[in-house]
Amino acid sequence: MSVSFVLKYDGLDADDHALDVRRFGQAMIGLDTVVNNGLVALAEYRQPKKGERLALRIRAKEPAQGSFEILAELSPVVMATVLPLVPEIINSAAAEIIWRWLSWVLSMAGGRQGEADPHFTALMDLTKEIHKGRAESEEANRKFLLEVFDRVLPSARGIVAPVGPSADTLMIAPDRTTDPSEHTTIDVPMADAIRASEKLTVGDMETMRVRVDGLIHHSKQIKIENPDEPGKFVTAQVRDPAFLESENVYTAAVGVKGYLEVSAKPSRKADGSLHALYILDARSIDAKDS
Repeated sequence: MSVSFVLKYDGLDADDHALDVRRFGQAMIGLDTVVNNGLVALAEYRQPKKGERLALRIRAKEPAQGSFEILAELSPVVMATVLPLVPEIINSAAAEIIWRWLSWVLSMAGGRQGEADPHFTALMDLTKEIHKGRAESEEANRKFLLEVFDRVLPSARGIVAPVGPSADTLMIAPDRTTDPSEHTTIDVPMADAIRASEKLTVGDMETMRVRVDGLIHHSKQIKIENPDEPGKFVTAQVRDPAFLESENVYTAAVGVKGYLEVSAKPSRKADGSLHALYILDARSIDAKDS
């Protein structure tokens, strides 16, 4: 029986069962590299050699309605040949191991440490039988996987290449499960954090009041006064469909440099300062209420 896992892009082009071809190609190459490096590292507890890879066959099934879904399949015959010491573990838990590995890598890189930690713990539990002869501490295991993480980070950026320009989210799951606890979702703030040259932390959704200073319509951005540092300004990305309407709360606020109450996710730099804001919706408020 084959082992498979699912990647599902939603929103923007993916709503039409399509993705930007170049970004889709980057995603598939990145997926191949991250999964192959992860399986070698987890199965044999070593850094993969340059160019080393398992035979991973990826095929795109018919997309579900309103999405672009990819079913990635591993050949069990090849797995048993390449990893002869752990065929039982791989055959019985490969889909979850791959999901946990991808989820850990992308959550770590995407600035969501709290979401990444449970995946690391699960990976240790799933592979403990493989490495029961090694007396390594959790700290040593984490240090080793962080070294592998650093190596696959450029390829992880490829996996999320469509998120932002061509899709709103990427969902990863072991096979076609409907259990939401087995779904890992990468949104635009996380994808931007993965692509960033510096380490960023992505916060939870917040409600905040901001003053609008300008608007860049073609890139769906607004300039706002930094809510943490009055007098300074930052760029906020607007993921609200209402932004594309001819008349909306954003354009109205620009005209009077007015205030908005927004639902937004912040991303922050290592020193805690605001890096960017991702606005999902907004309503006008009077300056006196700000």
